[in-house]
Amino acid sequence: GGGGGGGAPFTLVAPAAQFEAEWLGGDAAVPPPTLSFLARCQPKHSLHELRVATNRELASLPQHGSVRHLELDLACSGGSSGGAPCAYATADDLAVCPDNGPALAAKLASRLGLAPAATFALRPRPSAAGGAAPPLPTPCSVEQALRYHADVRAPAPKGLLLMLADACSDGASSARLRHLASPAGKEEYAAHISRDGRGVAELLDDFPSCSPPWSSLLELCPKLTPRYYTISSSPASDPHRAHLTVKVLREPRRGAEARTKEGVCSTQLEGLPAGAPAYVFVRPSFFTLPADPAAPIVMVGPGTGIAPFRAFLRELSTAAVPRPGHVRLYFGCRRPEEDYLYEGELAEHLRSGALSSLRVAFSRAKAQKVYVQHLVAADGAELWGMLQRDAHFYICGGTAMGRDVVGALQRAVAPLAESEGGKAVAGQVRAVVEAAAPVVDGTVQAGGAR
Repeated sequence: GGGGGGGAPFTLVAPAAQFEAEWLGGDAAVPPPTLSFLARCQPKHSLHELRVATNRELASLPQHGSVRHLELDLACSGGSSGGAPCAYATADDLAVCPDNGPALAAKLASRLGLAPAATFALRPRPSAAGGAAPPLPTPCSVEQALRYHADVRAPAPKGLLLMLADACSDGASSARLRHLASPAGKEEYAAHISRDGRGVAELLDDFPSCSPPWSSLLELCPKLTPRYYTISSSPASDPHRAHLTVKVLREPRRGAEARTKEGVCSTQLEGLPAGAPAYVFVRPSFFTLPADPAAPIVMVGPGTGIAPFRAFLRELSTAAVPRPGHVRLYFGCRRPEEDYLYEGELAEHLRSGALSSLRVAFSRAKAQKVYVQHLVAADGAELWGMLQRDAHFYICGGTAMGRDVVGALQRAVAPLAESEGGKAVAGQVRAVVEAAAPVVDGTVQAGGAR
């Protein structure tokens, strides 16, 4: 049963296995600590195991979309760089290593007939191409591989489908999987696998006769990759903790609304109780405050895009005197009573002078939707004045929003710039804005990007 290959002039073949699993016993059967395992998965980074100090809901109506505020204790219980403390600068990114969780790992291990605690090493097969890198560092436990390495919920690539087809004892199941991987099954693959988000975890449920080799599964399954969140605190105000502002991804799939799309990392963070570990590393960001305290600051960050600007404001709030340059924040959300993040904090920053002006767009509060780009367009004259005073213009959030804000800014300042003989400056703004692609976490300022 080729299952739909039709008159194709070639045979679909699963990628040849490069490694085989050797099951370890005795002292070698003790798996490495999770931090050590993940440090070997991320050899270019200094990993830390941080403990959750706070995990609370920010949205007033989380049933319409949950946003979590997490605080991680920097007095970490372990680091992969010889115990060096975890340190960050204002608005740096924190990379979080995703975890499928012990329940899903145990379920999959049981389905595969493996003990979660069993320890193994991957050895190159005699037939393997020389120098092939193993898919993950071993030895490690089955549970570690299933929790921290294999992205078992990501859409299954076609090579994995072909391997699963070979591992089915039921002919119809094998034919179905092979068809999905074939040119003839291209549209079905796009719908059933890509659109619907079917990964190996679900496919093993759907095809009970499938018994894939453990090493082949690890080689062909997509890998989990770190997720990056802008740290929403500053070491100036929060020297012992790093704050995260996390939108929990849980929504109907586009084109398959009966199926739910869940973010592996955001749902993991959502459920972490106080004291639970998170495995992280710090990545420097593009966001830095202007060296000149007189330079105006314009920040556009709707939703969780507020994260780096909360960090900025927390740093500015520690200053002995407010900076002379104007500090403006554009924030956007659906409704004031639903998802106005950090409303009390922002009000306090206005009172203290750390924040000069706050412009908030509510997209669902009235019949006419108002977004941050509309407020930017309305404030064109003010913003042009700030840009002439070497304002630093920052945008954080979705790429589409960023493009809309950039377009609104260009349209708002272009006629003003040209009428005042500032065409060259307007051109610089346009060039810098266009160069900040993708606009997500892009930094824009008149006169050039840093």
